[in-house]
This record gives sequence, C-alpha cells and structure tokens, in this order.
Amino acid sequence: DKLLRNWQAASGLIGAQLRKAIIGWEDYQILRGNGIGGPLGILDAPCSITVSRTTASQIAIADLRSMYARMKFGGSLFWIASQTTLPQLLALADGGSNLIFAPSAADGVPATLFGYPLYFADRSPALGSKGDLVLCDASYYLIKDGSGPFIEASQHVYFTSNKTVIKAFWNVDGKPWLSAALPLEGSTSNTVSPFIVLEDADIDAAAATG
Repeated sequence: DKLLRNWQAASGLIGAQLRKAIIGWEDYQILRGNGIGGPLGILDAPCSITVSRTTASQIAIADLRSMYARMKFGGSLFWIASQTTLPQLLALADGGSNLIFAPSAADGVPATLFGYPLYFADRSPALGSKGDLVLCDASYYLIKDGSGPFIEASQHVYFTSNKTVIKAFWNVDGKPWLSAALPLEGSTSNTVSPFIVLEDADIDAAAATG
C-alpha cells in the first residue's frame, strides 16, 4: 500500500507487468499447454510430427533437414528455438569442419534458418528436451479470445496488513486446427504437418519403457 500511496505511476506499472504476464502465460500454453483448463499446445498436439535427433541432446544439420522435409509448405513458416540451443546452432557444420549457420564470429547470429525466420523463446524446453526446436506455421493454430483481460484490485483481503491484492483474469482457448498429420499428395504413405517438433529419441524411449 505504501507503494501505491507514494508513487502515482505504480498502478500503471503494475497493470503493464500483469499484461506481460498474461502474454507470457498464453505463449507457454500455445507452445506447451496440455489442453486441460487452457489451450492445447503445439508440442503435444495430435497433428504434430516429431523428428528424433541423430544424437542425444545435440542438433545436427541432418536433424534440420529431416524436420524441413516433413513440413506442410505453403504458409508462413518460422522456427521456435530455446536459447539453450544456440551453442549447437552456432556450431552447425557440413560433413567436414566448415561452419554453415554462423561462419564468422564477427557477424551477428543469423535471423533465418533454411530461409525462414528463427525466434528464440524463453518458454521453449531446454536443449535435449522435446520441443527445444520447432518448425511451424502459426496459421494452423486457432485462438478464441473471450472476455477480458480485466485487472482489478481489492484492499479488503489483507485490510489489517495494509496490503492490496491485484489480480488479472481473462478467458482464452486455443488448439491446432488439424486433428492429425496430412498424407502427402503423390506419396500418401508419408505425412506432413504445419508443426514439426524435434525430440530426443533416447530420453523418449526411456520414458516409454520406464
């Protein structure tokens, strides 16, 4: 309460921080949500295709090629990566020792991978986890916004302690548009998807048997 009484801009700052928290929660749910009481995320969507990396906890050019080959083309594609993947991406090389993603330390980190934008997301799983790198087309993800967001404050909950409770609440839901991966026309035994997820085969196999 002292902050609210003595700093006129406090309510504006708190409101802005809560809005950022709302955005962060939605980012997490759209990527990693389980669909229970909130959006179903890309990583566990039935239509997503998982690609097993060639070496545990590493990213190789072969992994990127495999992901790219399973993509549903025609939309606005982009990559989502954990910042923990940076050392692996910066070290991407051809069959020899020639760097092919960031060949010079004097230049900035490239903003594209295979020609598509590359974004580093704070809420992506860490390197070696399922979804540390994702190739996706967000136009296949549907979001339904409901009422809100609303930000309200109450002095009554902790009245005797001179504390004010401030809360933010809203209604939103989302899920991938497709219920399954799509057979590739001309080769229906193969499937493509707007959501391609890199996973660690060793970890996933251990989880399945354990």
